[in-house]
Amino acid sequence: MPDAPRSDEELAAAVKTGDGGAFRALVERYERPLHGFLTRVTGDSHTADDVFQETFIRVMKGIGRYDEDRPFRPWLYRIALNQARNSFRRTKREPRVSLDARSGGDGGGGEVSIGELIASAAECPSHAAARGEDAELIRGAVDRLPGKGRDALVMFYFEGLRYDEVAEVLEIPLGTVKSRIHNALAKLVLVVTQERARRSAARVEEVR
Repeated sequence: MPDAPRSDEELAAAVKTGDGGAFRALVERYERPLHGFLTRVTGDSHTADDVFQETFIRVMKGIGRYDEDRPFRPWLYRIALNQARNSFRRTKREPRVSLDARSGGDGGGGEVSIGELIASAAECPSHAAARGEDAELIRGAVDRLPGKGRDALVMFYFEGLRYDEVAEVLEIPLGTVKSRIHNALAKLVLVVTQERARRSAARVEEVR
């Protein structure tokens, strides 16, 4: 019977002892989910490539400070988020959330894109809400969200991080996390609904 795979925390503890195989195992384990997260946060897969590499460089350099009695994933995502923010500061570029990326986690919104999420919350009858003109509308609304609310929303709905894990990544109280996610989603629904109504009214005027 094959041995059960080592947990993140066990691998991280092994990395502390200089186990290169454990480090490679962590990189491989998080290659898809963490890169997906970074692509969603940055809106650009090439930037995500660079930030992913920098994240694991930081992990290797800082592994001695990791407390293996605490979950590894929030610690890793906190490093990744900080590196993404550093990237934005260096390039003076604003983050753009990918609308088409989908969650694979079970702690957030399930298999849903932000575009579909907002379409559902706003009770839009169209199933093509994440395409064309509407996609730009939603993207603009997401991009205008305060960074703190946007980060919490993406981690919860896309990455499937639990509320308590998002709280640990952002180093804020649990109640604050819930408030940020709720407020961010409410703001998106309001902005998108109002803009749809404005555009619909404008079209009616055009045909009169």
